[in-house]
Amino acid sequence: MTEVMPRRDRKKAALKARILTTAIELFSRHGFAEVTVDQIAEACDVGKGTIYNYFNAKEDIVVAFMAGLEGRVQAKLGRFVNDLRPLDTVLAEFILFQFRLKRPYHQFVRVFLAQMFLQTGQFFPYIVEMQKAIDPNLESLFQGLQKRGQIRAEIEISELILAFKTMHLGLTALWAIEGPPFRQTTRTVRQEMKLLCEGLEREKT
Repeated sequence: MTEVMPRRDRKKAALKARILTTAIELFSRHGFAEVTVDQIAEACDVGKGTIYNYFNAKEDIVVAFMAGLEGRVQAKLGRFVNDLRPLDTVLAEFILFQFRLKRPYHQFVRVFLAQMFLQTGQFFPYIVEMQKAIDPNLESLFQGLQKRGQIRAEIEISELILAFKTMHLGLTALWAIEGPPFRQTTRTVRQEMKLLCEGLEREKT
């Protein structure tokens, strides 16, 4: 039987979700630097102290939302582990599928990336934490592809994950800058995955 959350906890969870949604809308519309905690509180119709009951700073709101979004996206990526299409197609679709899921939050992702690049030191601990949601899917994907012989056996999975994430970050920046309908991003993703896979695949005999 599913446990029912106590009414008080439900109210707290609903308020936290409202603060997150409202803040993200404000950040997306006006930019991170221009939005204050006072403005978030006013838009939520709560006191400033209530915001601080849930988040220590604006940065925590940004990270909490992005971590939650990343977690939801990563939860849907298991489907690619058993994908039997050519390697470059699998990897390209793996990235493009994530972009499709994040498309409703395109403006916010742009804000997040800007803050991440501007305040790398401040955001670094949060970025490291987010990798815990990202790395397991990549490890499962690449191990599955390696077992099926689509990736050379001597390639270290940990090194491949790092290289792939570095490439993915650059493509995400392109996606954020370009905006809908993302035609250039889609072409670039497919081209880069073809180039990457030339070095990953076994030589055909």
